[in-house]
Amino acid sequence: MAATVAEITQRVSEAASAAGQALAEARTALDARRMRKDTLQQVRDAAASALAGAKAELAGIEREHGALLRDRESRAKQAKGQHGLPAAIDRLKVAPGYERALAAVLGRDARALLGPAPRDADGRYWTGAAAPPPVEESLAAQVKECPSELAARLALVHLAETDDGRILAPGEWLVTRAGRLRRWDGFVAAGEGAAEAARLEAENRFAELDAALPARRAATVEAQAAQDESQDALAALQRDLIAGERALAAAADAERSALRELDRAEDAKARQQARRAELETAGGELAERLRDAESDAAAAEARRQSLPDPAEGRAALDAAQGRHNAGRQAMQAATAALSAHDQALSARRERAAAQRSDVKGWQARAGDAAKRLAGMAQRFEEIEAERAVAGAKPPALLREIEEGAAIRTRVAADLATAEAALAAADTAGRHADTTLAAATETLAAAREQRAAATARAESEEQRRAECARQSGDRFQCPPPLLPERFGFAAADVGPAEQEAATLDRLSADRERLGPVNLVAADELAESESRQNEALAEQGELTEAVHRLRGSIGSLNREGRERLRAAFTEVDTHFRRLFTRLFQGGQAELALVDSDDPLEAGLEILAQPPGKRLQSLTLLSGGEQALTAVALIFALFLTNPAPICVLDEVDAPLDDANVERFCDLLDVMVSETETRYLIVTHNAVTMSRMHRLFGVTMMEKGVSRLVSVDLGGAEELLAAE
Repeated sequence: MAATVAEITQRVSEAASAAGQALAEARTALDARRMRKDTLQQVRDAAASALAGAKAELAGIEREHGALLRDRESRAKQAKGQHGLPAAIDRLKVAPGYERALAAVLGRDARALLGPAPRDADGRYWTGAAAPPPVEESLAAQVKECPSELAARLALVHLAETDDGRILAPGEWLVTRAGRLRRWDGFVAAGEGAAEAARLEAENRFAELDAALPARRAATVEAQAAQDESQDALAALQRDLIAGERALAAAADAERSALRELDRAEDAKARQQARRAELETAGGELAERLRDAESDAAAAEARRQSLPDPAEGRAALDAAQGRHNAGRQAMQAATAALSAHDQALSARRERAAAQRSDVKGWQARAGDAAKRLAGMAQRFEEIEAERAVAGAKPPALLREIEEGAAIRTRVAADLATAEAALAAADTAGRHADTTLAAATETLAAAREQRAAATARAESEEQRRAECARQSGDRFQCPPPLLPERFGFAAADVGPAEQEAATLDRLSADRERLGPVNLVAADELAESESRQNEALAEQGELTEAVHRLRGSIGSLNREGRERLRAAFTEVDTHFRRLFTRLFQGGQAELALVDSDDPLEAGLEILAQPPGKRLQSLTLLSGGEQALTAVALIFALFLTNPAPICVLDEVDAPLDDANVERFCDLLDVMVSETETRYLIVTHNAVTMSRMHRLFGVTMMEKGVSRLVSVDLGGAEELLAAE
């Protein structure tokens, strides 16, 4: 059996070793997958960052492109000016960078219409003329699309970076790229045509954006594909990682099962060894007990041999037992007799007590009976007296009964007569009430009709008087007489309401026409003039809006680039300082809620050593304080300031973290030229400072400002 248990233990031990080796291999594979996951996460984050940047740039370009496209569509609706002719600026396209020069040369003439001027038409028109040979470095060379009507205007325009003072022949112009203009006749202008330049820049910007959109969209699609690919690879690796974790868990379970089997086998082996030792000990004890029993048996046999004859002893024993039984029976009989005597004595005592109680009760009853007999005799006397009085009453009662019956008969007859009269009176009263109610209703209706008729008569009278007054005021004639007064037929005129409505309608039409306006033509001309001025101002405002939108787009692009660069630099410093403060872990800054950096929010993600990556709000107070310190110092490394004031930033920190904070502060002092002012009550922080400032009260009620130079104190101690 021992050999069998040893073999089982050996097999279980080998199985446990194999399970441990499988667990180690599973852990190695799982660690490799986790490292691969970290790499893929970095690739995914880089792809997401690139995608976010591409989306932000694409969104900015599409927003600006959309704004410019809406402006173009708006201008397209207004492209045709008077008489259906387009403006010159709508047909011009110039190379980028030369918009100001062309706008300065054309000026307000850029808004003039192209085509022959209609007969008797006002306004400004480009009708075209024969163009002379262009001069060297002519501005016309930089104009990509130029109407033939403007060729003569641009042929003799010199283009230069700066005005070199060259001599211009008659009819020649000199313009710089910045828009400074000088003519052959000595005329000089600067800053002319700003609105036209803005419009030309908007057109060039639209063309640039229109050309850049496909590439940006393709880059966004590629970034999206790269992110999707990295996300798919990460998802597949995540599935492999889950499978590896499950395999690791299964291997761990197998190892634990093997170890438990090994423990059970070793326990069984130990129990068997202990049982064997116990059996060996019990065998020794049993052998010793057997030897003792054999010696005891030999001694008992020797004593049995020395005992007398058993028959004589048994007879003596039977006689003694008989005597014992007789004595026991006599004792039991005496005990029973004594108990019966005690019970009889107790019964007699109880009977005597009951008899004494009965005697006292009968004596009380006798007293009560004597009292009741005396009361009954007195009551008999009272009954006899009442019987004599009642015997004299019956004749008088009979007479009263007869009189009461007669009175009842008479009263019943009177009551019947009164009830009949009351019923007749009720019937007459109800009939009278009905008649009164009907008369009252008739009277009320008549009064209402009379009041209504009176009101209508008064109203008609007032209307008649008003009509007579209006007829006299407006038409200087008396009102027409009513047909009913003079015997005319009612069909000759319409109803009064219809005639009144017709009168009101005609009066309203006449009032709506109003008086004749004799200066309407002048007012129309003035209104058209103001409309033309308003249209011109609207065009200028539209151009200004275009220029402003272009400037806003440029500012947004530059802002995105600067913000993205600053964000990247701050994030780099923040990661490094966080790892230095926490002596491990990782942290990052993330833009959330939007792909556009100008509209996105900021999220701080931190992973202290031993914890998972989570938001700043989920960290403890000390961890939040250290993370905030790392972010503040990252900002100072990106854009240093001369002074930094930190108020109680070490309050939630323990001594170890305070030491880390002070170490980082020493590094910041050495790397930057910023002077740090720390407001603190922590002794460790104060001991690491160069100079201390505080308030003390050496005398009660008197405060003094105290300054301690710790660096100078250390030098003095070193000198001593």
